[in-house]
Formats: sequence, structure tokens, C-alpha cells
Amino acid sequence: MIWLWVEFLACAAVIVAAGYFLVRFGDVIAERTGLGRLWAGVILIATATSLPELFTGVSSVLIFDVPDIAVGSLLGSCVFNLLLLVILDFASKKRSFFDGVNPAYIVETSFSLVMVAIVALGLFLCNALECFPWVWPGSLLIPIIYVFAVRVTVREGRYPPYTQEMVAREEPKPKKRSKQRSVSLGKAILGYSISAAFVIGAAIWLPGVSDKIAESTGLGSSFVGGILVALTTSLPEIVTTLTAFRIGAAEMAFSNIIGSNMFNMLILGIDDMLYVRGPIFSAVSGVHLATAIIVMGMTGVVITALAVRKQRKFLRLSWASWVLVAGFLLNTLILALLG
Repeated sequence: MIWLWVEFLACAAVIVAAGYFLVRFGDVIAERTGLGRLWAGVILIATATSLPELFTGVSSVLIFDVPDIAVGSLLGSCVFNLLLLVILDFASKKRSFFDGVNPAYIVETSFSLVMVAIVALGLFLCNALECFPWVWPGSLLIPIIYVFAVRVTVREGRYPPYTQEMVAREEPKPKKRSKQRSVSLGKAILGYSISAAFVIGAAIWLPGVSDKIAESTGLGSSFVGGILVALTTSLPEIVTTLTAFRIGAAEMAFSNIIGSNMFNMLILGIDDMLYVRGPIFSAVSGVHLATAIIVMGMTGVVITALAVRKQRKFLRLSWASWVLVAGFLLNTLILALLG
């Protein structure tokens, strides 16, 4: 039993260390190529930090046959990612973190909400009707929505003259990054690739260890997948988001969180296609529907917070952050009681 926890903590340590270097090298690539932090946050960093979810989901479906861990870890990761916004809001001290984020990110966040809604509908219909022989049709639609969402998000975020000027007045100046400027593009790409490889290796090993922990402790796959594995696979997002915020890249931090949630739904669609026993949503616990609905509600709160500027803070948190905390606690309670 002790050895299982040692293996689990070793996987977590590798993911944390590699995630730190992912954001460092990703920021250098964004700066050297001139593509900007929006592109880096939505695609480069969000995709890289979602590698644990990708390979955890694929190995859960194809190798270990534990679909509950695959679905639970992806939806639970979305909850943990949104909870990161609370930490950023708390770190923003006097003003709300949401006031310093470009309102153009409402587009990206809205697409994330739509993708989660498709998954929630799949969880409901596949359990209620059981008439889909291979895959939930919405899973085939998710990749198309993802590609379209990335294209629209980058386009909308690149040319918002009024909001860019407004955010520039609100955001603090980023800290100097002299060490990063000395890193060449080639070294940054190599470092990014090596870091991603370490994340992949740890993520492939994680589901097997987690399933053994679920069996030995009696906690169940739904709870372990929705809390323990979700937290572990979200470690790269935690590290990269806090690192991006610390170096003054608030927009990269936000786009990384929402972009990771979009990529998680893309992974869930892929897992459904790879699951050969039918729709993956028919083979998992119905408790995951509650998590999906909570993610939808939390995402809707974020959209509202981006639209409503100049929010007052209570105990260093805006109203939106308090609602996000309530959503996280509710999800944890449901999984603990029913998972």
C-alpha cells in the first residue's frame, strides 16, 4: 500500500517539475515567434498541460479498462482548473483578477461552455436511452467545435483595440525576463519537447496506480478519478498558471485555464471514440453528470465575471470567486457521498 502512494507521488512530482518548464519554454516560443501569449495560452501551453489528461484518458480506456477514471479525471480537472481562478483573484489583492482579463476571452469561455454541455447531454442520454451502439454523436462534433473555437478565439483576441487599451491600463507591468531572452528559439523548442515527454511518461503510468489505490482503499473509481487523479493531472495547469501570473502574463494564465478545459472535452470525445464497448458515457457512473453540470455553472459564472467589470472584493475575493469555491465544494461533497 505504501509503495502505491510512493508511485503516485513520484508521478505527481514529475508532472509538477515538467509543467514548470513547459510554461517557461512556451513563453519563450511565444515571444521569439511573435505569435503572442494569447496563442501560447490557448494552444501551446493549454495543450501541453493537458497531456496528462490525454494520456491518462487513453491508457484508462485502452490499457486498464477503467472508463470511470477517464471521465472523472477529465471533468474533475475542469473543476480544479476553474478553482485556479480563485487563487489568481486572491493574489490580485486590491482589484479583481477578472477586471484585468481581456473581455474578448468571453468568446473562448463560451465555446468551453458549449463543449461541456455536449458532454453533459451525452452522459444524460446515454444512461437514459442506451440506444447508441458505438459512440455518442456529440463526441464526433466536439473536435470540429474545438478547431473552430481555437480559430475564432485567436482571431477575436488579436484585434480588440478598445479592450486591449483598457486592459493595458488595468494590468500591472510584467516583470523583467532577462534569462528568458537569452534562450534561443531552438533551445526553447527542445526544452518544451523534453518537458512534454516527461509529462507523457508520468501520465501513462498514473491510471494503473490510481486504480490500485481505488481498490485497496475502497474509495471507488469515480471518487479517485474525480478528485485524486483530477488533481494530479491538473498539477501542470496549477504550476503553469501560477508561473504565468507571477511573470505578469495574466492573459496567458487565464487562456491556459479555459484552453485546458476545452482540450479536456476534446480528449473526452477521443476517449469515447476509442472505447470499443459502446459509448463511454454508458459505462460510467451517473454521478459524473452532476460534475458536468457544476462545470457548466462555474463556466457561466466566469463569463458573467468577464462581462461585469469593477467588481468589489470581500475578504480579497470577488463574488465570482466565492461562487466558484461553492461549486468546487459542492462537487467534492457529491463525489464523496455518491462516487
